[in-house]
Amino acid sequence: MESTSNFFNTTKPYEITKAMTNGHHLSADLVSHVYMIMIQRDDIENELSFFTTCAYRQWSLPQSEFNRLYRPVFTSEFNESTYDNDEEVIHNDKYREFLNEYLKKQPLTVEKWYIREIAEMWMSGETYRNIAKKTKINPRYISEAIKQFKYDILTNYNRSINKLDSDEF
Repeated sequence: MESTSNFFNTTKPYEITKAMTNGHHLSADLVSHVYMIMIQRDDIENELSFFTTCAYRQWSLPQSEFNRLYRPVFTSEFNESTYDNDEEVIHNDKYREFLNEYLKKQPLTVEKWYIREIAEMWMSGETYRNIAKKTKINPRYISEAIKQFKYDILTNYNRSINKLDSDEF
């Protein structure tokens, strides 16, 4: 894609992302990220339009690959719900042990199995788009499965912590 490299050899992409992100320090990283997306595509007719649309989506959609990689506190419901009060939970050994045990358990229903499999792919670093390609599942359903998994984890973890606390007294 010779023309893409010409587009990226100008300052235009950097100007676009700087304006789009209100001068955020990650604007240059956004250019690099979108460039990596664009070089994998052969069907781009209007590079400026594609770049602008892709950059906007990567910046503004909470579960975009860029936000998951570079702005996890911005995107993760798990982090949002625990960030202020329970940031230490994420790094807590009890939580990690609980998560590992939870993932080892055999799911009781096919639905729970589906949710866990999608979540494991996501936790291993797969993007929604890659999961959709591999599984032929609509990204909307992938998003819903991951949200459900996060909810299940938080609910079960809080139950286990509350049970442990009540057993001590």
